[in-house]
Amino acid sequence: MDHDLPLGLALDCCALRLPIHPMFVVRLQIFLEWHRALDRSVRIVPPDDRATRRVFDQLGIGSTDPTQGEEDTVVPVTRLRDENGVEGVAAATRQVLEHQLTDVARLGDAAFYAVSELCGNALEHGRNDLGAFVAVRREVEPRRQVTVAIGDLGIGIPEHLRRVYPELSEDGYAIARAMEPGVSGTDDPHRGYGYDWVFEKALTSASHMARLEIHSLRGFYATEIIQEKRTPTGFPAANYKRGTWVSLDLVSV
Repeated sequence: MDHDLPLGLALDCCALRLPIHPMFVVRLQIFLEWHRALDRSVRIVPPDDRATRRVFDQLGIGSTDPTQGEEDTVVPVTRLRDENGVEGVAAATRQVLEHQLTDVARLGDAAFYAVSELCGNALEHGRNDLGAFVAVRREVEPRRQVTVAIGDLGIGIPEHLRRVYPELSEDGYAIARAMEPGVSGTDDPHRGYGYDWVFEKALTSASHMARLEIHSLRGFYATEIIQEKRTPTGFPAANYKRGTWVSLDLVSV
């Protein structure tokens, strides 16, 4: 995200190989859209490998109007600007999982809650001109799972919470607090169910294992539940990351 780069850019993805993680797709698309908003032209050099290029195209990388992907792509990378867009993507995610990808159909409700609530949170704390971006993909190896990735270039969860809780000076701890019910960066009594509520709702719906990772500013937080046992981890991030980046794995076991 450099304002001093040339007006014409080439993004070389020719050496890219499978697998392609949805978070990589989200970050790549945000990079493209950020530079396009500055009136730069960005040319993408697609992968040389045929299988990788097919998935690359399915995920909608570089497209300004992505269409529904095929095979394991549940939702190609999609820009979200408002709640209507969030609900549309959430509904499409559930429909694809339940009616097209039968091996992970049981994860339909879990993915619906994840996309709906996590993307809604992203729009709330990550308000910026680009909006938020989401991508959803099914994987079959080594286990059947659905991965939801969400990213934005907003002020970040820690700064959002510090508007109400100025004592949350450490970013990793602020993200951990955001997981708790009743904690919100607004004074709206109808908000503040917390990421923890979203996580529990998704897991209860799926009755499977789930893992959530959040990277925002200088903080990182991850939590995993397997058979009702929770394993949270939080620490300062190795690198600063502008905005908020959320990845949720719902695993069918």
